[in-house]
Amino acid sequence: MLLRSTIFTISTMLAFPVLADSAIKSGNPASSAEQKTPAERRAAIDKASKETLAQVYKQFPSAKPQIAKASAYAVFRTGGFQAMFVGVGGGDGVAVAAGKRTYMDMLQGKLGIGLGAKETREVWVFTSNEAYNKFISSGWNASGEAGAAAKAGKTGVQIAGAKHLAKDVFVYQFTENGLTAEATVNGSKYMVNDDLNKK
Repeated sequence: MLLRSTIFTISTMLAFPVLADSAIKSGNPASSAEQKTPAERRAAIDKASKETLAQVYKQFPSAKPQIAKASAYAVFRTGGFQAMFVGVGGGDGVAVAAGKRTYMDMLQGKLGIGLGAKETREVWVFTSNEAYNKFISSGWNASGEAGAAAKAGKTGVQIAGAKHLAKDVFVYQFTENGLTAEATVNGSKYMVNDDLNKK
């Protein structure tokens, strides 16, 4: 595990500049960010969020009232590029709690074998304010949260069709082929975009 982590870290550091540029050129959702005003970017993110939620509700109708009752939710769209053993990418999204919208960015880096570009969309559901506030302020720590998810098990609140990622945290992940059976957010970093949240 330590060797794998070390290889990933070194490989990502070496490959990120080249692959990130390739990701942008291959259709990253955020690739045109520099050509758009903050208002235009927010509108594009909101549109993508609405479309992604509609996809979830179509496949899991009971998820709609469950998400509506949740403390908060967040929707992200990502574009990435994978070459040989390292994949990198990025995207943007919006987190919503009690009607307040917080616009965010995300970066991805993960080990894998393959070549090409792909887009994914994610819907995060938070069933407690504590879990949501932690996500907004600290992002996501996959290694630190895995144990919490295992301890939580199948008890408590469930969200139809979503993977139970951690205590009070559920996620859907879609690719061009539809909903993935196992949502993978390892190597992803989520952060608030200060520029997009300025009015």
